[in-house]
Amino acid sequence: MSQIVNTCVIYGNLKVYYNYIKSKPLKTLNPMGNFYRFSHLHKKTQRFMENYLKSGEVPNKDQEIYSETLFSKLIVTNIIFGYQRNEGEKWIYNLEKEFIRFKNTKKI
Repeated sequence: MSQIVNTCVIYGNLKVYYNYIKSKPLKTLNPMGNFYRFSHLHKKTQRFMENYLKSGEVPNKDQEIYSETLFSKLIVTNIIFGYQRNEGEKWIYNLEKEFIRFKNTKKI
């Protein structure tokens, strides 16, 4: 039986909820290997959706988004326009920006 993962991504003032089908565990991997595999694939869907929104495309509700690199199609379930981040999301967002700034200053 396939499991459906419901997740979201925030870009600017836009919050997009979407579903995808979780891949089945591989018998050749132990439980930790399957955990890391799923974690990697989940992050890949997040990056894909962030880049999709950065490109200027705003999906419609119930739209199916396909990618050659993803293991599953993404189905948009809800879109919130004018979304305001809560305190926890703001803290994480600022922390991510600080990591990026720190990483870029270390390259010099």
